[in-house]
Amino acid sequence: MSSPQRTSHLALPRTGIRSVPAHLILVTASAVMIAFSFAPWGLSWLAYIALWPAGLLAARADSTARLTWTSFVVFWVAWLIMIAWVAPVTQGGYVVLAALMAFYWALALAVAHLLHKRYRTAMTILLPLAWVASEYVRGRFLAGGFGWFSFGHSQAAFSPDQSAGRIIQSADLFGELGVSFIVVMTSGLLVDLMTHPLMRPVGQARHRMNRTIRGALVLWLGILSASWFYGGYRINQYQQATRPGPRIAVIQTNVSQNNKVHSTPDQDALDWRRMIELTHQAANTSPTPDIIVWPETMVPRAINPKALAFYRDVDSYYAGSEIYHQLIRETAQAVGTNLIVGSPAYEAFVQETFSDGGVGPVPKPRYNSAFLYYADGEQSPKRYDKIHRVPFGEFIPWVGAIPPIKSLFLKWFTPYTRDYSLAQGESLTVFDIPVQPPAANQDSQDSQDSQDAPPETSAPSIIRAVTPICYEDAVGRVIRKLVYQPNGTKRADILINLTNSAWYPGHYQQTQQLQIATIRCIENRVPMARSVNGGISGFVDSLGQISHAVEVGGRTQWVDGFSVASPRLDTRLTLYGYLGDTPAACLTALTAILLLLGKISPRKAGH
Repeated sequence: MSSPQRTSHLALPRTGIRSVPAHLILVTASAVMIAFSFAPWGLSWLAYIALWPAGLLAARADSTARLTWTSFVVFWVAWLIMIAWVAPVTQGGYVVLAALMAFYWALALAVAHLLHKRYRTAMTILLPLAWVASEYVRGRFLAGGFGWFSFGHSQAAFSPDQSAGRIIQSADLFGELGVSFIVVMTSGLLVDLMTHPLMRPVGQARHRMNRTIRGALVLWLGILSASWFYGGYRINQYQQATRPGPRIAVIQTNVSQNNKVHSTPDQDALDWRRMIELTHQAANTSPTPDIIVWPETMVPRAINPKALAFYRDVDSYYAGSEIYHQLIRETAQAVGTNLIVGSPAYEAFVQETFSDGGVGPVPKPRYNSAFLYYADGEQSPKRYDKIHRVPFGEFIPWVGAIPPIKSLFLKWFTPYTRDYSLAQGESLTVFDIPVQPPAANQDSQDSQDSQDAPPETSAPSIIRAVTPICYEDAVGRVIRKLVYQPNGTKRADILINLTNSAWYPGHYQQTQQLQIATIRCIENRVPMARSVNGGISGFVDSLGQISHAVEVGGRTQWVDGFSVASPRLDTRLTLYGYLGDTPAACLTALTAILLLLGKISPRKAGH
C-alpha cells in the first residue's frame, strides 16, 4: 500500500482571500514595514520583506476591486504620515499628493494580482515587475512625477556613520529602479514559498522540488549574489579609480523660510551678515578652499546682468538691489576663492496691479539660479537655471491658461497668495572652475579613505561642476543629463547641490532627501557637495558614503556653520550614465504588454 502523498505545509489553500479586515491587516503590515525601511529610521533590511504581506494578498485576493480600494485606503494613510512635512507648506497639495502616491502603490498590487491570475508564474518575477513599473510611472507623471520612497532608496545611506552598501552599488548599472527590482524580489519569493507546495510527487514515495519554487530560488539567488559580488568589486575599485579633487567649503545657513517669504531690509541684512561671516571663517581654514558654496536663493535679489541694469534705472522697490552683486564681488576678492551662490535671476519686468491697488514692476520670467564668481570677483558669463521645478511650489501645472481655475489652485495648493511661478531652465550648464593642486602635506581628514590611497601629486587645474538646485538631486534623469553626454561620456566631475530645506519643518524631509541624493552619486559615479539652508549639508562620495556633515552641538539640522573637505573625483563611467532609465522603461512596457495580452487572451478555467 503506497504512502499518502505529502505537500509542504507552507502552501496556502488556493481559495481567494475575501475578508475586508484581512485585506486591511495585510496591507497595513506592509505599509508599516515600508515606512520603517526609509530615513529617518533606516531599517533597510525591512525593505526586502516589506511587500510580503501585500504581495500575498495580491496573489490570493478574490476580487481585484476589493484589493485595489483597500490597498488605496491604507496606503493613503501611510503616505499622509510619511510626507507629513508637506502639510505646513500646502495642506491641499499634501492631501492630493498622498492620494496620488497611494493610487500608484495600490495599482501596482492590482497589476501584480492580474498578472498572477493570468499567467500563474512566480511572484518573484511578477511582484518586482509590477512595482518597478509603478515606480517608473509615478516618478514621471503627473506634473513631472514624485519619486520619493522608491524601494531602491532604502538601501542608501543618510548619515555619516553608515558605510557603503553592496547592493546599492548596482545603481550604476540600472539606476535606483534596478535596485528596487532586486529588493522587491525577496518579498515575491516569500509569497511563492507560501502559495506553492515546496515539493511535488513524481512517483511512489518520490518527490521533487516544485518547478516554480525551483526557478524562483535560482533567479533570486543568482541576481542577489551577482549584485552582492558586483557591489564588492565596485567598492574595491574606489581608490585606484579616483583622484584628488578640489578643496570645497559648504556653508549651511539657518534662515527661517518666513524671513524669505516676508522679508524685511533689516532681517535681510542680519541674515546676510551671518552668511558672510561664515564664508570668511571657511576661507580662513588651511589650506584655503578652492570653492565656497552658498545655499539655494540665499542672495535676496537677482544678480544677473539684465536685472542689474534694471535696478540702476528705476526708483522703486528694487532700487539699490545691485548692492548684492557688488558685495559678492568684494567677498570673493577678500577671501581669494571661487564662490558658487544661489540667487533668483530676472530676465524682464512687467507692470502689474497689486491687491492693494498699487501698480509696480514684477519680474517675469524669473528663474531659480546658481552663479559662479571667480576669486577675482568677476561673475561667470554662465549661470545655471533650475530645470526641474516643484509643482505648485514653483509652477502651476495644467491650468496656467485658465485664470479662474488657476486662482483656485493658488488658493488651495500653493504656499503663495499670488502667482510666483518660475520659468524652466533650458541649459545643462557646466561651470569650469580653476583650482589649485592640493598641497603635498594636505591634512588626511580632507580626503576620504586617504590612509589607503595611492600617492598623489596633483589635481586637475579645471574642475567641471554642475549645480542641481533643491529637489533636483532627487530626480535621477535630471542629474544623469547634467553629468553625462548622450554618448555616455562624462561632462562633469562633481555635483554641487544648492538647497533650501527651511520650507519643511521637523527632521524627516531633510534625511529623506539626503538618502535619495546619495544614489545620484552612485548612479553616475561622481561625488557631491551639498550646501543646504537648514541642513543637512556635507559631502557624499561616489560610493554613496556621507562625510563632513555640518554639525553644531551634535546637531546637523536647524543650525548654521560650515564644513570643508576634498571629495575624490571618480574616473569611472557607468552603464546607467549611458542607458539612463531605458531598462526600467522596457520593464514598464513589458508589464503593459502582458496586461494587454492577458485581456485579449484570458486564461481558461481550469488552467
